[in-house]
Formats: sequence, structure tokens, C-alpha cells
Amino acid sequence: MYSNFQPKKVAKVSSKVEREAPEIVNWVDQLSQTIDDLSESKTSNREESLETLVDILASHHASSQIEDRLEDVLGALKRSLLKNSSTHEACLAAKGIALTFINMEDISESEGDDLYRRILPSLRNRIKDSEQVEIKISCLQTLALITYTAASDIDKQLVRDYLFDLIETDGADFNVEDLSPNDLDHLFSEALQAYGILFAASFTTGVVDFDVLWEELEKVMPVHEMLLESPDKDIRISAGENVGLMFETANIFLKSDSDEEGDGESETVKPEYDNMDGLVHTLKELSIDSSRRRAKSDRTEQKSVFRDVVRSVEDNVRPSEELKIGGKVLTFRGWAKILPLNAFRHVLGQGFQHHLKTNDMMKGIFRYSIGRQQEDADDSGDDDAFDKSTLSNVDRKFINDENKKSRSKQLRNARLGKDNSGY
Repeated sequence: MYSNFQPKKVAKVSSKVEREAPEIVNWVDQLSQTIDDLSESKTSNREESLETLVDILASHHASSQIEDRLEDVLGALKRSLLKNSSTHEACLAAKGIALTFINMEDISESEGDDLYRRILPSLRNRIKDSEQVEIKISCLQTLALITYTAASDIDKQLVRDYLFDLIETDGADFNVEDLSPNDLDHLFSEALQAYGILFAASFTTGVVDFDVLWEELEKVMPVHEMLLESPDKDIRISAGENVGLMFETANIFLKSDSDEEGDGESETVKPEYDNMDGLVHTLKELSIDSSRRRAKSDRTEQKSVFRDVVRSVEDNVRPSEELKIGGKVLTFRGWAKILPLNAFRHVLGQGFQHHLKTNDMMKGIFRYSIGRQQEDADDSGDDDAFDKSTLSNVDRKFINDENKKSRSKQLRNARLGKDNSGY
């Protein structure tokens, strides 16, 4: 596997002057050398190489540069992840795995699935067995992201169930007995975020079966309701965002199907969550929380999030986030886009915007186009500039519903004799 490995050149000494090895200024050459150096026997040297690899993969679109060395890269990262040399090395290795998958746009779906299945057991084992919360969290974040980008539908379901088991059982069988209360809170907040990302992966892409979606919602919602009462702000917010995501997705079906019934000849009874009134009451209380027991900054953040959650649950109003990329404004609407977007932003750091501009995998996931005028995208009535043929049935239902609302608004204003040029 390491036939390309070349030992480091030793600096020569001449006339009492030490000549340093030439500095590598080309990131492509540096990446190649760094991959070779991942097999160093000394922990500090491996950590240095891992830091360089993480920086390069986050800052550059390196798909073509690593395409022929994916097994080398992932093999070395897997070994660093499983070594018990240092927490820092394991966390860097987990992040390196996530970044490698982000840079894998040029490989086939079957090859990506094969690589995913080879790395999956190592991540799951480290989440379960590691005594270090930092390693557990790094592996959770990576597991969610690579499952989102590379896993089959069945693997998405299996990992989603795995994450919910961690949340529902308070970490039983996940080696959390010696973690501090703060570490436990951090772990469960991250597990909730990971679950939300995979709910979006399973129920907002491709063809979605509403009955399966509703069964999942009813299964996990009581646990989320309980966690909305957590004393930890991050757990409350993560649980709330998941609630917003789940009802946002379900409401698209429920409201759209209700509108399509028309004269009521084929009217069917729509499901409703058993504790809907209690859930909405809790969400509204969190959206106006003024408890002096909580820091002002925490209250401000919480109220902002839960106002959006309440609008999603009650009125099917999607939150939105705008990013300015290359002089264009991109709008990301809905929890189903915003939550995965935040996961990519976290792992890519300062390289986030570069990958949004250059990485076709990112464009495919979030369905936007950098070269198009924002005015054109707005006039189309779509979320962003994208091909409708790539949409899931969830997004198609939402867009059709929004277009109906827009046309009704125009007709209503026309009947009232109002100028509708601004719509």
C-alpha cells in the first residue's frame, strides 16, 4: 500500500553551514508528501502530518489529487484513529476522514459506498469504546457527515437508529460512566445534531414515504420533548432544531395533500402528533424564555432559534440563511438545508466558502449555482438556482405549494386593483 513512500531527505552540511531542504510551496506536492508521512512511527510527527493534511483538504478542492490514493489516505487515517497514542491524533484522524469524503466527488457511487463501509466500523467502535469525550464527539461528527454524503439508504437508517439508541438510553453501552456532566451534555448535544443531519438525509432527499417518515417522528418525538426541558442550552437548541426539521418535513406533506383534496370527495384523516398542544406550548415558552437563571446571551440565542422552530411547526414557515459567495447571494431555506450546511461549515472552517464555490458535490447536495444572477433565481420561485428534475418529492411538494400561494396572492391583489409588480 505504501509503495510510493519516500524517506525524508537529510539536510547536508557543508563549510559549517547547514543547508535546509527546499521548502515545499506547491500545495499539491505538499499533499503528496504529507500522505507519505502519515506512516511515521513517532506520534508527534504523525500529528504534524495530520494537521497539514486537514489544513490542505479543508482549504483546497483536492478531489483529483487524492483520487488515486484514497486507500492510502483512508488506511493511514484509520490506523491513526484506532491507535491509543493521543487524543489529538485520533481527533485529527476523524476530521481527516470527513474531509477526505468531502473531497471525493470524482469517484463512483459504488466506490464511495465501499470506502464508507470500510471506515464505518472504526468510527462506531471509537464512539462506543473511547474513554475520551473529544474522540467520541469527533467521530460522531464525522460519522454523520460521511453517512450523509456517501451511505446507502439502508446505512443511513441503521446509523440513524444507532444515534437514537445513544440518545434514548443516555449513553448506556457507550462507555460514558466516567464522563463529567458537562462532557455528557456536550456528547448528547452532538448526538442530537448528528441525528438531525441523518433525518434530513433520509426524509428530504430522493423519494420519501410519508408513512415511514411519520412513524419515525412518532418514535423519536417524545425523547426530543423530554430533552427540550434539559438544563443544558445546547441540548435544548439541538432538540428544538430537530423538532423544527421533522415537522417542517411532515407539514409539507400534510398541508400540500390537504390543499390537493379540493372538493373533499377523497378526504382522508390526517395524522396528528398525540401531544401536539403540549409540544407547541413548550416550544413557545422556550421562544420567550426570560429566566434570570440563564445567561442573557443564552436566552437570546435560544429565543431566536425557537421562534423559527415555532413557525416551522405551526405554520410550515421555513427558516432561511443567506451567504454571499463570489458576489452572489445564496439563500438556503429550511432546516433540511441549514443543519447539514452547519455540519459542513464546522468541519471545513475557513475553507467553507472555497468548497461552496468549487466543489461539485456541495453544489449537488445543496442545489445552487454560483454563475447565475440572484435575481433570476428569485424570479423563478425556487429556493435557489437548481434543476427541478433533481428535487426530492418533499422539495417538489414545497415548491409547488409556494408557487400556488404566490399565484393566489397575485390574483387576489389584481382583484383588489393593487399593483402586484413587486411579487
